[in-house]
Parts: sequence; C-alpha cells; structure tokens
Amino acid sequence: MIDESKRARWIFAPYLLYLPIAIILSLSINNWVTSLWLGVFLPIYGLICFLCVKQLRKYSKRLRKRIRYGKVITYTIVIVFFLALKTLSVLWVCQEHKSLDSEKIDIIERKNYLVDKLVTSPRNVLNEMPSAIGVQFQGEWALYSCSMLSAALVNLSNLYPETKEENISYIDSLINIVLSPEIRYYDTMRWGEDPLESLDEDNSHISYLSHLAWMICGYREISGNHKYDELLTDLCETMNRRILSSKSMNLPTYPGESIYVPDMLVAIVALNQYADTHRGKYRSTVKKWVAKAQKDWLDKETGLLASFIDENGFLYDDAPIKGSYSALNCYYLTLIDEAFSKTQYQQLKALFWKDGIISGLKEYWDKTCYVGLDIDAGPIVFELGPSGTAFFAGSSTYFGDYNVRKEILATAEMAGHTIKIGNKRHYLLANVALVGESIMLAMRTHIKH
Repeated sequence: MIDESKRARWIFAPYLLYLPIAIILSLSINNWVTSLWLGVFLPIYGLICFLCVKQLRKYSKRLRKRIRYGKVITYTIVIVFFLALKTLSVLWVCQEHKSLDSEKIDIIERKNYLVDKLVTSPRNVLNEMPSAIGVQFQGEWALYSCSMLSAALVNLSNLYPETKEENISYIDSLINIVLSPEIRYYDTMRWGEDPLESLDEDNSHISYLSHLAWMICGYREISGNHKYDELLTDLCETMNRRILSSKSMNLPTYPGESIYVPDMLVAIVALNQYADTHRGKYRSTVKKWVAKAQKDWLDKETGLLASFIDENGFLYDDAPIKGSYSALNCYYLTLIDEAFSKTQYQQLKALFWKDGIISGLKEYWDKTCYVGLDIDAGPIVFELGPSGTAFFAGSSTYFGDYNVRKEILATAEMAGHTIKIGNKRHYLLANVALVGESIMLAMRTHIKH
C-alpha cells in the first residue's frame, strides 16, 4: 500500500510515461489518430471527469442520509454535470465558426471523411445507407449523398482553390458511381425501365436524371473538361422535352404520385446551368417554370412555394407546407433566381425559424409537433426538423445571414456531436444517416460568387 501522502505524487507517474510516447507518435506519424494537443490533454480531461464523479459519489452518499429523495438529487446532479460537459464541448467546437477561413480545417476534414465513405464502389455506397429504410430510399439517399458531396466539392474548389484538382477527381468518381446500375436501380425498380436506356421514351425519371445532370454541370464548371458533354446534352434535351410536353411543366418523381417540387427544382437548376455554357439554350424553359411557380404554385397562407402539387399543376387544399421541403426549395432557387429565392428565404425565416437554447427550422408552421418522425424531415424534436434546419443553412450562408448560420451549426453540434479521428471528422449521427453529413457540408459552404 502507498502512503496517503504520497498518492498525489504517484498519480502522475503513468501520465509521465504516456506523455513522451504520445508526443513522439503525434509528431512522427502522418495522420495519427489524434492531434498533438488532444493527445496531451485527453488523459488530464479523463482524470478531471474521474475526480468529479468520485466527489459526486461522496456528496450523494451524504445526501442520501439526510434527504429522503437523495437518489433523485444524485441523478439530477450527474445529468447536470454531463450537460455542462456537453455545453463546454459545443462551445469549444463552435469557436471555429467565425468565418469560412477559421472553419477551413473543420470543413476540409469533414470532406475527407465523406470522400473516404463515398468515393468507393457503388455497392459500398449503398451499404452505407441504412437497410431499414428499404431499397427505394437506400437508392435515393445514396444518390443524394453523392450529389450533395459533389455540390460541396464545387463550393470548396471556389473557396479553397488549392483543393480544386483533387476535387475534380472526386466528382468524376462520384459521377461514375451514380451512373452505375446499382445506384440507378431504385429508379429502374419504380418505373419498370432503366432511366439511361429510355431517354427517347416519355416516362419521367426526373429525380435521377436531374441529379446526374447537376453533378455533371458542376464537374464541367470547375474542370472545364468536356468528358461528359454528350451525356449532359442528352440528359438536358430529354428533361426539357418531357417538361414541355407535361400537363403543367412538372414531372412526377415516381408513377402515380404527386409532384414533389424540390425534385422538379433540381431539373430546373440543371437546365439553368446548362444554359450558362450553351448560349442560353433551355433558358426559356427555366423562365417559364419560374414564372408559373410565382403565379400558380405559391401557398396562399404562407406565400411559400408549395411542397406538393398535383400532376395538373394545381395546389392541394390540405397539403402541408413542410419546413424541410421549403428550405430545400429555397436553396435550389438561389441557383436559379436570386430575387425569388430571397423573398422565399425571408418568408420562411419569419414563419418557420425558432430561436432558443436549441435553434432551428420548424417542420410545420401551423401546428405543434414536439415529437415525430418523417422519412424526409427526419426525427422531429421540439418542433424542429433536422433536414429543414440543415437545408436552411444553405440559404442563410448564401444570403450572408451569419447569425442564423452560426445558430444552425451550434444546433448541429448539440444534436450530432463531432467525432475527430486523424484528419477526418464527422457528426456522430453520420453513422446512421450519412446523407445528412453530405447535405450539411454542401449547405454551409454555399457562398455567393
């Protein structure tokens, strides 16, 4: 047994042995699992937590003797203690959220994580999507993960030009993954025909085709490479023809279902970006669609672009205006019509934004939903939807509303909790929904150029 007076002296002996090993490993091995400072201070942090818990146990024993509800008080103290630790953790991570320059390391390391997860084989990408959501949504989430990462890489190429060359290579790989039969199977399954082998036919396939075209537009924008020009021309010609021959300039994502306006907007974005590099071709279609949207598809109560419309282009009487859909609509509109997008952003913020200890975008403006679950919105908690809140970061970044953007990043940290390993970091929730990590990176880097 060690004398009580000497325990304090000996308690640091293991740490003194650990310290030089941690320093040598951090300095000598590239991409070591932790940074130098984390390696040095993590054991001290653990010791502090251990001592605090030990003191709490002593204090709780005294309370149990004196107070009838000692256990309740003990559990309350422990919960408050860990909430305080979580608050300090959030404040520590969010200190980087002052500007895109101060966020650079965080952003690049999140990109590294996503590239590691998604720039791989099509089968591996699908396996990253939760199997519980079914084949269709696995395919949709895989497509969205790739297209949002592609959009983020385009943004990063403009923000940090030194990353452009590697980003071009990554987008090229993502396009080939999306082109694979495995990824497009979800759309083939629903329509009964392959979307790329039926371009001369009349079925919609609008979601798959538009995301692929948008990715190719981004690749062409930052690379100047004409590798996919023929395919892009075929995709845009097909989408334009089908849109103009439809009853309302809108196409269903799947047969027999309503028009999902955010899915249509991706097609309009792709046609608009194609027009930028092809002497305005299809710009007339874009302008007609936007004009009809402002005239016919704005919700009368909120003034926001509808989330759903029927195949004839009419608004439903009872269809809700969803925060997740509206925030996504607003993001896509920044790539088409800035003035229209800004009015939508201001209206969305006025009706759906909720300030508080945890700030975010409500999923519904006209009803209270403290807890719920939606395949698109995600788990609704205290009225807030994670998808809508993440998408809202795109418009708030674009319009320079940095107070809102900062609050969204703080909420993301509270709910998601950042994990850093080596030169990669991600939210813990990415282990469940990798698509959310891709969306958040694309949204927070959506700077106006």
